[in-house]
Amino acid sequence: MSDPNDIKLIKLVRAGDVSAFAQIIDKYQHMAYTLANSIVKNHQEAEEVAQDAFFKAYKSLDKFKGDAEFSTWLYRIIYNTAISKIRSRKAETITLESQEVDKQNTFNFADNLHRLERQERKVILKKALKELKEEDAFIIILYYYKEHSIEEIEKATGLSKSNIKVKLHRGRKQLQQTLEQLLRTELKSFI
Repeated sequence: MSDPNDIKLIKLVRAGDVSAFAQIIDKYQHMAYTLANSIVKNHQEAEEVAQDAFFKAYKSLDKFKGDAEFSTWLYRIIYNTAISKIRSRKAETITLESQEVDKQNTFNFADNLHRLERQERKVILKKALKELKEEDAFIIILYYYKEHSIEEIEKATGLSKSNIKVKLHRGRKQLQQTLEQLLRTELKSFI
């Protein structure tokens, strides 16, 4: 069952109100970018994938039946667009984006230290996720960060439930190993 607000916006778009689709984009743009980036692992390509996915969703909106969540339908488009992007690109090295700590006009040492620790954890987790296979990273993000059920992930990816469970298990295991390695490396750099 789709979000009633999404259904309302979709009806408005179908009736010719383009600004209603802008509201859909505002609602889902961060999620679209995050999911695309988990697969393509490149900031600019993730933005392109998100834009392409929204364009495809707009053009295919008449095909949305409403029997599943709109977000699940959109995830499927993002997923397919990102996988197509990976398949079309030539082999190239993927550069890790550098993370910057937000500049704050506060001098509270404890708050700044806590903020820095959170940012470092995000950077390490992001590095670890980039080490996973694209599909595994996508599934882990949907399951743990977006808190989707196996059934919703099945609809979004087209994979079987058992395949999703295997990918979750394998992804968690590899993520743990990668995090342990990254943290060992970080610890050695302090000593």
